[in-house]
Amino acid sequence: MGSKGLICSYKFHLLNFRLSINRFLLFSFLALSLFVIAKRNWVKSKDPIQMDASGYYIYLPAIFIYHDLENLAFVNELKDQFDRKYFLYPNASGGFLTKYSPGIALLELPFFGVAHALAPLFGYEQSGYSPPYRLAVALSTLFYSFLGLWILSLVLVQYFEKRVVLICIGFIFFGSNMLFYSVLQAGISHNYVFCMLAIALYFGIQWLKSNNWLDFAIASSGIGMATLIRPTEAILGLILVGFLWSKWWSNGLQTQKMLKDWKAILAGAIFFLLMLSPLFLYWKFATGNWIAYTYEQEGFYFDRPWTLWYGLFGFKKGWFIYTPVLFLSLAGLVLVWKNKTLKHISSAMVWYFPLNIFIVFSWYCWWYGGCFGMRALIPALILMAFPMAALLQKFIQKKLIFNSIVGFGMICIGLNVFQSYQYQQQILHMDGMNWASYKFIFGKYRLTDSEKTELKKRLEIPDYLERGKKLNEYFE
Repeated sequence: MGSKGLICSYKFHLLNFRLSINRFLLFSFLALSLFVIAKRNWVKSKDPIQMDASGYYIYLPAIFIYHDLENLAFVNELKDQFDRKYFLYPNASGGFLTKYSPGIALLELPFFGVAHALAPLFGYEQSGYSPPYRLAVALSTLFYSFLGLWILSLVLVQYFEKRVVLICIGFIFFGSNMLFYSVLQAGISHNYVFCMLAIALYFGIQWLKSNNWLDFAIASSGIGMATLIRPTEAILGLILVGFLWSKWWSNGLQTQKMLKDWKAILAGAIFFLLMLSPLFLYWKFATGNWIAYTYEQEGFYFDRPWTLWYGLFGFKKGWFIYTPVLFLSLAGLVLVWKNKTLKHISSAMVWYFPLNIFIVFSWYCWWYGGCFGMRALIPALILMAFPMAALLQKFIQKKLIFNSIVGFGMICIGLNVFQSYQYQQQILHMDGMNWASYKFIFGKYRLTDSEKTELKKRLEIPDYLERGKKLNEYFE
């Protein structure tokens, strides 16, 4: 083979490598796993088993180590670990009840088991909170994040070119706060929900093709598991409703054809409830009631529509402000709507997005406390991937436009990574940002003492108690 042939062969294999979505995801997963291990936060601090992540995880040590799921009395013995108990409420027996659901604990269970077995081999206590357990939680978050991305890629390649899917997956992960909650603040619910929704979406689409009731049941199981993680995620079921509606509309809304789906709908409802059964069992075990509202004073305000604008475009937590790559998705919405092969996706978006956004931003703490970006909408990134991919696909043959779109996406990735760093360094404030503070810190990788003083003057720190709710000891 001559030199020209070698060059051509090299280019061919390089192109194949670049278009290999699986290799990209595997490499990214391994690289970020090594970063998490090397960073050693799981050794130097309580991270990531603290704050909300501790509340989701607490089921595992309670059941397998302390054998006290009913009262969680062991939290009083681990004072350093539980210096803040805002996710725990007193129960009738004088113990505690966690307000969080057991979904994440179930997903973390295999990683917990490995950590529990390896802990004594490396000289650590089998306490449930020593470094091996922290690393297990961190790696489990990464695993489910990338599992979700891989399943999403399996869906997208059914409609778009592999190169488009690869770019889109990269933008969705590295250009959003999904990266932050995979690597820098693991154990939080939203990336796990992302994975469960990806499973539901994949099997929901399979059902549209096969009309096999089992596919719909598995899709419903994904929604059920997402609901077991966060009960408000039950609204994800509207995506499957959108699929049903799209199918029925295509068949002319004929009652006879609609009734043929009774087996799938019934199986879906049964599988959905089966996935929720651990939550009902925990409520019955801990409170004596099959149904319990564990968030006590926390709730929704449905009379404050202005929070929709703040949540989407405000500088405190605005979804499009802190994830600007989603402007590509906005630009591609009309392309999804016009694409007949994506009619089920556009139907799902119509059914899901308006009500979900309304409910998300009607929560009393619509900015979701101290966090980077709008974390409550991480699962919605899955649907936003379709218009983004549609936009890339539309201009794939027009190099100038396509390269401009990719260039914008790369800038957004750079901004997201830099702002994640700013958040970690407490430059970008966890819940007090506004336009004045945003423009003041923009592009700064560190602050002088005088700049820190000036930033404090510009921040708008929310008064949680003033909102008519009480978050236990966290604010006392």
